[in-house]
Amino acid sequence: MILKSGRRDFLLTSAASALATTAAAAEPEEIRTAHIGVGVRGGSLLRQSFSQQNVRIGAICDIDSTTRDQALTAAGRDNPKSLTEWRQILDMKDVDAVFIGTPCDLHAEMAAACLDAGKHVYCEKPLGITPEQVDRVVKAARRAKGVFQIGQQLRYYPSMREAIRKIHEGQELGKAYIIKAQRHSSRSRPSATTSQTTQQKVRTDWYADVRRSGDLIVENSVHNIDACNWIANSRPVSAYGHGKKYFPQPIPPGTLMVDGYSVEYIYENDMHLDYSQIAFHPRHLKQLPNGMWYVIYGEKGSIYLTHDSAEFYDVHGETSPRDMLVESKKIVADRKQKGIKEPDTAIEDFFACVREKRRPFADITVAATAALTAIMGREAIYKRRMVTWKELGVNL
Repeated sequence: MILKSGRRDFLLTSAASALATTAAAAEPEEIRTAHIGVGVRGGSLLRQSFSQQNVRIGAICDIDSTTRDQALTAAGRDNPKSLTEWRQILDMKDVDAVFIGTPCDLHAEMAAACLDAGKHVYCEKPLGITPEQVDRVVKAARRAKGVFQIGQQLRYYPSMREAIRKIHEGQELGKAYIIKAQRHSSRSRPSATTSQTTQQKVRTDWYADVRRSGDLIVENSVHNIDACNWIANSRPVSAYGHGKKYFPQPIPPGTLMVDGYSVEYIYENDMHLDYSQIAFHPRHLKQLPNGMWYVIYGEKGSIYLTHDSAEFYDVHGETSPRDMLVESKKIVADRKQKGIKEPDTAIEDFFACVREKRRPFADITVAATAALTAIMGREAIYKRRMVTWKELGVNL
C-alpha cells in the first residue's frame, strides 16, 4: 500500500532546512557519515552532505584512486579516512550514517550489511536489480533500528509534492483514471574525436552491462516509474511491454542496454499507466514534446505535470490551462535566495529523519515498490509476455 502525500508531508519538504536557518534553534546533534562510491552521483551526495549543518565526513571509500583522492580533497576539512574495502565501515564506531553511491548491482548487499551493522543508510536508487536483492534489503530494514532512505529524490521536489497532493485530494481533477508518461531523449551523432577518461569508461562499462545496471528501465526510469506509482497511489499487479536496442542495429533485449521500449502497467486500484522511454526522439518534434513529463487523465480534466510545473486542463476545453502550483513556488524561491542549488530536499530530510527518529518519505516500501515495478517492466520486455507482481515473490 502506498502512503498518501498529505499536507504534513508537503510541509516537511522545508522542515530540514529550517533547522539551519532559525537563529534561535539549538545546534543539531553531530552526524558522522561514510560514503561508499564517490563518482558522479556519489560525489554529489558527498558534496551535499558536506554542506549540511553539523555533519562530519568520517570515511570515503572508492576502489578508483583518482575518484577517491578527489573526494578526500573535497572533504578535507573533516580529514576523512581513505578506504578501498567498504566492509571496514561496518565496524567503525565513529560512523552513524552511510551513503551508498555505487553501481546498481552492489546496492542491496551494501545496504543490508550497513543496516545490520546498526548504521543509518541513504542508498541510491534502485534498491536492487533483482527481486531477490530487493527482498534482502526489505528484510534487513524491517530488522533494523536505523533510518533507511532511498535516493528517489523526485519525492523531495516541492513542485511534485504539491501537485501530487492536489491530485490525491481530487478537488480539481476528480477521480484519476489513466497516466501517460515518458522519459525521451535525443540521439547525437557519434564523434570520432570524443575520448573518455578512465573513470568515465568504467562508468560507461557497468552502466551498459545489464547484469550490473539492471537495464535502462531499472537504472534510469525507476525515478519516473516511482513518480507514477506515487501519482496512482497504488502499485501495479501486471505489466506488458516491448523494446530492444535499436541503434546502431536492432538486437533483442537482455544483452546490451535497450534504447527504446514501452510498458503498460495495470494497478491494484484499476488505474493504468502507459510508459515509454526512447533515446532517439528528435529534438525538433514539437507535436510530441521531448523530455520527461506525465499526463494524468481524470474525471474533470487532465493535468500536464513536469518536475517543476503542473497545469490543469478542463475536460471540455472551455477554460484556459490553469497553473496548479502555489506553495512550492515560494519554497523554491526561498531556496534559490539562500543559494541552494539542488532542486530537491532529500539530503536535508535524511539528516532530519535521523535526528528526529522518524521514517523518511522515500522509505523502504517506496524503495522496494519502485524497484519491483521497474523489474516487472523489464521482465515483461525480456519475456515478451505479461508479468505479474505475484511472480516477483517479494512480500511488502
